[in-house]
Parts: sequence; C-alpha cells; structure tokens
Amino acid sequence: MNLPPDFQALRTHSEGGRIDSRLVRLRFDDLSPGEVLVRTRYAGVNYKDCLSLHGQAKIITEFPRIAGIELVGEVVQSSDPQFTAGQQVLVHGFQTGIAFDGGFAEYARVPAKHVHPLPEGLTPQEAAILGVPAFTVAMAVERFLELGVTPASGPVALSGATGAVGVMALGILPRAGFTVSAMTRRMEHADALKRTGATEVIDAAVLQQPQRPLEKARFAAAIDNVGGATLSWLLRSLQDGGCLACVGNAAGNTYEGSVLPFIMRRAQMFGVVANAPWPQRKRLWAKLGGEWKPDMEKLAPHVSHIRLGQLMEHAAKQLEGKAAGRVLVEFAQ
Repeated sequence: MNLPPDFQALRTHSEGGRIDSRLVRLRFDDLSPGEVLVRTRYAGVNYKDCLSLHGQAKIITEFPRIAGIELVGEVVQSSDPQFTAGQQVLVHGFQTGIAFDGGFAEYARVPAKHVHPLPEGLTPQEAAILGVPAFTVAMAVERFLELGVTPASGPVALSGATGAVGVMALGILPRAGFTVSAMTRRMEHADALKRTGATEVIDAAVLQQPQRPLEKARFAAAIDNVGGATLSWLLRSLQDGGCLACVGNAAGNTYEGSVLPFIMRRAQMFGVVANAPWPQRKRLWAKLGGEWKPDMEKLAPHVSHIRLGQLMEHAAKQLEGKAAGRVLVEFAQ
C-alpha cells in the first residue's frame, strides 16, 4: 500500500501545565514505536479517553500523545512475521493511548505484542462496537462464574445501563443465561433497555429513599459503572454469597458503606480493568465472537458514529453525562 506523506490525528499536548488536544497533520516518524503499522478503521470512545482529551485526569504518562485506548483496523506494514498487510486486527489495553499512541488518528504504530488478530465470528465493525466495554463485561461474567454465581443463582443488577458498558452487558448477560435488572436515572429509556435485554428496569431514584444497613436481598451479582451511592446500594442489595464487579466511577472514586454485606451476606467485591494476559484475552474474545456474542441488531440503536473532527465536542458531552450508548470514531476508507 502506498502511504501518504502525512495523516490526520487528534494529538494531546501539555503546555505550561495546560492540556490541549487538537487536530494536527503528522508524519509516520511522529508515532510511538512498534513493529505493526495499522490503518485505523474505528476507534471506540471511552470515558477514560474523554478525561484524557480534556485534561480532567492524569492518565496520559508522556506528551504529546494520541489518546484512544482501543482501535480496530487493517495492517499496512509489519516487520513481525505474525502479521501481514491487509490483515484485520484489534488493539486495546497495554497502555494504548496512554504510554503508546492510540486510536484517535488515521494510522497507529503498535508493538506486535499488543496486536490481536480480528476475533473469529466478528466483522471489523462488530469488533469495534463490542470493544473495551464488552471485554469489560466478559471479564466480570467470567469472574462471577468462577465465584459460583450461575444463571440459576438469580438476576444480575446493572447500573449505568444506558452507557456503553451497560448496553454491552444487556447484550452479553442474556447470552450467558443471566437475567438482568437494569438501573438508570433515565427512565425514559426503560422500554429501549427492555428491548435490548433487561428483564426489569429500576429507577435510580431509589437512591433518594431512606437507606438501610442492608437492603432486601435481590441480586446474585451486580456490575457497577457508577460508584458512590449506587455502588453502596447495590452492595447492600446482594443475596447471600453475591458478587459485585466494580468497573467504573462516573459518580466519584469513593463510596460510603459498612462491613455488614461482607459479614452478614458473605458478599464479594472485585474490580475490573479491561487489560488481561493473553490467555484470557483469547478466551474471552472467542466467547464474544461465539456463545456470548450479542444480538447486534438489538445493539444497533445504541451505537453512534462520529468523525475525528467531532470528537472533542462529543467528549465534553460525555463528561457532562449528556451522552449515551456506544460511540465510535469512524475513519474514511
């Protein structure tokens, strides 16, 4: 493939202690090192990316940097024999968009040890739609099963149900046999959440009611995207032996709680970050392309595509809680 002399990227700079992200034209030598050059087709937009772009958290470790913690694209050059030109690949984790340049550019240079061939059973667009949010859910579901929580144990509660992780959970959990109780402050989306996979929808206004040390034991497990009071309520609402996966902190990094759920109901809580050793990556992506693959038609209404030039505006809206669903930056081919 003949490469252009330069390409477009959204690059984040630190100047005088101020973070500034702007569209620039770069040459290939400007990219961080790696053996595989990928032409980006899709880059998923995550909350962490939005924080990076607007300098609201210390995530990027060295500047300037192209943010974007995940991408799907086509190999155009590779000095590693594992990968060949024209091959479709997926990249996420391994400090992509943090210590290495990430997905918010027309091209990415990636260390070969960070590159995953497109999982069987998925098109490039499907893999991009699933991306980090679906992999996060898959890690949580696998851990539930390891801890003895099965579909027969009871429903799985899900907070932040209209967000990207929430939407993916609504697609994946039923495929794994679980029923889902979706929790949202946007009750106008209740019918859409049920169409996507929720058995019931819980109004987050329940958090405004008087709180008890232990709530009614309702859920066998929970996936929390929010933190704060939501995490605390879910933890107090677990059944005996219930498990809670903490995957996000949109409402803050702290929560109020007590030891009672852990002592009286033997609750277990664990964190999930969408990075994993290769055996787990391969195992879970095989499931996401196979037995746990969501009904992509049901996910479609929750997926939006934007161009790179629209990303900064979208990121601001997402940080303000004004965005929903899964958003992909799509690059012209």
